[in-house]
Amino acid sequence: MAERSKDVMVYSFDPKQKHFLVSLHLENKPGALGNLANLLAIRGINILEGFFGGMSYGEKATVSFFLESTNQQMDEGWLKDFLATSVFVSDVEVKSSVEGFLTDSLNFPITWNNGDRAVLMRVEGLRVMLDAVKASNPGVGEEAIYQQGFSYGRFAWENLMGVHYPKTREGLAEMLKIYVATGWGKIELLDVNQSHNRARVRMDEAFESTGLNTGKAECYFIAGHLAGALSGYFKTEVKAVETKCQSRGDSHCEFQISP
Repeated sequence: MAERSKDVMVYSFDPKQKHFLVSLHLENKPGALGNLANLLAIRGINILEGFFGGMSYGEKATVSFFLESTNQQMDEGWLKDFLATSVFVSDVEVKSSVEGFLTDSLNFPITWNNGDRAVLMRVEGLRVMLDAVKASNPGVGEEAIYQQGFSYGRFAWENLMGVHYPKTREGLAEMLKIYVATGWGKIELLDVNQSHNRARVRMDEAFESTGLNTGKAECYFIAGHLAGALSGYFKTEVKAVETKCQSRGDSHCEFQISP
């Protein structure tokens, strides 16, 4: 199966085409999305990329997309009025590119699909921040990053356990895949012993280590976060040790969790 990346629309750039950004509210009803797609297709309007969200907790979804059209006479006003003709659509906003550049500034804030606010950062930028912490005080910096990860992981997973506490190994494995959904890495629960508060976790393409070749383990933040998360699951504090790391030349990263 081909890799399926989850693209988050941030900006579009094409100096030769005039692109538009559309943001609207769509009724949470069967056929509404199909009606909108057909409406655009009738006028030869091509959706480049987009998203729809809020279906799980609202009567209306926010739908937004970048689009292009073969009709060079199309402008923001015409497109807004045209989309508003759909009985399923309301609150239409449209903006066009400037010098070929178009930023998604209509949709804010970014949220998880449960409504929690999130912030999107590039991995390169996050690595620069973590490297600065390490360089400020070698040895102590790594521990500080681990503890930051631990605090974040425990806070997040104690809240998550209030929503749902997995009753089986399969349930915990599925919940851990939040790391996949949020782009941290492709995770696999290799082993768990709830009575002894132990677990073993594998992660492929971890954001902290993929593409690095430092000869040592580098996933301090992920290790801390996993320790915090599983402390929330076990209901007692545990630690995580990275026993394998892609930055060390291993095929994947692996973490041993224990009291």
